[in-house]
Amino acid sequence: MENESIQFQEKVGQCNFCGSTDAKLLHHYPAGFYSHKGYVTYPWDGRQNVSLSILQCGKCNLVYQDPRFRPEHLGLLYTDGVEKQIDLEKAVRGHKFGPLLQLIKENCHFSADTRPISLDIGTRYGLLPEVLRRNGYDSHGIEFNPLCVEAAKLSGFKNVHHGTIDNLDVVMESAGIKRIQLVTMTDVIEHLLDPLGDLAKLAAYQKKGDFMVIQTVDIGSVGYKIFRSWWYHIHAQHTYYFDEKTMKAYFAKIGYEIDAVLKVGKMNNLTILQASTKIPAT
Repeated sequence: MENESIQFQEKVGQCNFCGSTDAKLLHHYPAGFYSHKGYVTYPWDGRQNVSLSILQCGKCNLVYQDPRFRPEHLGLLYTDGVEKQIDLEKAVRGHKFGPLLQLIKENCHFSADTRPISLDIGTRYGLLPEVLRRNGYDSHGIEFNPLCVEAAKLSGFKNVHHGTIDNLDVVMESAGIKRIQLVTMTDVIEHLLDPLGDLAKLAAYQKKGDFMVIQTVDIGSVGYKIFRSWWYHIHAQHTYYFDEKTMKAYFAKIGYEIDAVLKVGKMNNLTILQASTKIPAT
């Protein structure tokens, strides 16, 4: 068991937000805690029979997984199932971005004579960019899985680029994008290994008055308070767990003001919309 943990996992050792090494154990799941059959989309531990520990920073209260899966082994946590072709119009008709779109429409205001550029992180097939395109945006998506990117192209989704935040500069240069007026990230930030660093990279492509909209599972939710260690969203895919306070702290640190907070239901999700307060680059 110990050898398996060493092979697939690595120690984090400090808080991503404040750098503190002081942390307390919130939850520990021994190997085999959950039946793999109970997780039909992905295995809670990558089917590697390793334990999981969830810690909370003693200084800023950020919750995170430590140890976590090494970058080269993260693929073990995700399903290989990818649709080869998607009915684009059916997907658009059935999208569930209504509350998110309403939040954007009510708070993100741009010049009427421009088509603002948007970038969706972890876009999969590019459904959200397609919906935003039909709402006036010059929309793009970035996706790390090349099979999803290929399926998106075959299905008629536009501007779905292969890459990650790590090679954002290369993707942006290839797409001819110098500024991103709207960044969207739905249920992605909790999967990142360095959320603070990644948000800073995205912020470098924004100016004063641009926006980020981040949706994530909410560890401050009623759902977590009820289920605690049995909360469905605690598993090895999720490296960080945010609540409204920690999300606001992250964005204040990179120079953003919070314009709106949307909690879709009381059980799980938190959506934060923030505007850059940076002075425009000259």
